[in-house]
Amino acid sequence: MQKYDLVIIGSGLGGLLSAVLLAKEGLHVAVIEQNKQVGGCLQTFSFDKKVFVSCVHYIGAYDKGQTQERIFKYAGISDGLKFNKLDLNGFDKIVFGDEKEAYPHAQGLANFREQLVSYFPNAHEDLLQYTNSLQQVADSFPLYNLRNGDGTEKDKVSHWNMAHILGQIKDEKLRHILTGNNLLYAGQERHTPFSTHALIAKSYIDSAYKCDGGSSQIAKLLWRKLQEYGGTIFRNERVVKLEEKEGLITKAITETGNEYHAKNFIANVHPAMVLQWTDSKLIKPAYRKRIETIENSISAFMVNIVLKPKTVPYNNYNIYWNRTTDTYKAQAYEQANWPENYAVYSSEDSQHQGFADTVAILTYMRADELSAWNNTRNITASPSDRTQAYHHFKEEKAKQLIAKVTERYPELQANIQSMKVATPLTFRDYMGSPDGSMYGLMADVENPAFTQVPVKTKIPNLLLTGQNIGLHGVLGVSINAIAASGSLIGLDYLLAKINKA
Repeated sequence: MQKYDLVIIGSGLGGLLSAVLLAKEGLHVAVIEQNKQVGGCLQTFSFDKKVFVSCVHYIGAYDKGQTQERIFKYAGISDGLKFNKLDLNGFDKIVFGDEKEAYPHAQGLANFREQLVSYFPNAHEDLLQYTNSLQQVADSFPLYNLRNGDGTEKDKVSHWNMAHILGQIKDEKLRHILTGNNLLYAGQERHTPFSTHALIAKSYIDSAYKCDGGSSQIAKLLWRKLQEYGGTIFRNERVVKLEEKEGLITKAITETGNEYHAKNFIANVHPAMVLQWTDSKLIKPAYRKRIETIENSISAFMVNIVLKPKTVPYNNYNIYWNRTTDTYKAQAYEQANWPENYAVYSSEDSQHQGFADTVAILTYMRADELSAWNNTRNITASPSDRTQAYHHFKEEKAKQLIAKVTERYPELQANIQSMKVATPLTFRDYMGSPDGSMYGLMADVENPAFTQVPVKTKIPNLLLTGQNIGLHGVLGVSINAIAASGSLIGLDYLLAKINKA
């Protein structure tokens, strides 16, 4: 029997980064992954000789010295990453209905204001107040700045909601432009903390990069670095039980019957799944009920398209379309008006520069639309061909989404070479969230104590990390990994080492 210092369940970014940070300190680390491919939301897949990403189409805060860059540098992977900077004057373009104008989100706080003032010349003061609010929130979250501050720092901004802060902007159209890329975090006007919007928005405004060749390069480099430090990843292993003895988890047991013994455990999965693995009396019924009750974010439907060569010009920015100027409305879509929004992410053809070779189209979809197939499961380790009705559903929805996109971008329709579709069930099976939720548990500014889940559990040697613990997104999950790792080796100690790197 081999015993580890640490077993991490789930090889998403939170799990892999925690594994590297702790293996670097000499801990003997094992990672258990249910899929063949590691990376969680970082996973890529290919068809027709083209690579597509599952979730992470671009990352923020990666200019030299910015938070994400410093974290990846300390992890030892920055030299191997291939990122391309998106358009400085508009990394995201926000569009509404059949309106021709595309409003830019630009990089750099001053440039961000300048680009939008050209459309709203009377909004300079409001935009300055908005960007100052972004900066104030960022300054109030110590780990966002890789420091271990006073926990009360967040108190002065954590009660701000979206409606209150954005409501101070007098021009209603401008307010909706600022939340036009709401697909990044599935924000709700009355419930989502403004801090969620602010930290995500500011990270991209600081700098925005596309992963050249796909986001799986991050996972592959972390895996390689983990191996250098003596760590191991066990793939195609699905955890079904965490065994407890005398108030501590002693081993993780998988579907195959294999046992992984360790002193400490980190679960990089949805907390609801963790609770299914243990009947520990240390986990109180009230906690279990709370985790079951917290709302998960909405799921998604995505069409990935390979384009005919040299047919569609490449734009070095992302497009976010909203049917109306009410950018929050899309989550409550009615079938007759689906899709209410979409995002378009394209990649440049390396063989034919100036042209796109792939396009990914993303929109919201509620998991209950797939309820007829909830009892099916399809992953690499356990492949399953779902019913013909499911495939018909996918095809019809893909046609509907493409038809809406081509109303605005007609060049797309005639130049589709091949495509594949992902539904909430796809995200559920490969990302490990119970209902295919894009962003996991949703924080509620009206009820923060109920919706926030800490890194530490009532079982002393069981920690949580990933997008359900704190902020989601690449930067948010990276920060959560630092929090989990710091719980084991000392947060001040870890931050000091990162800041000296």
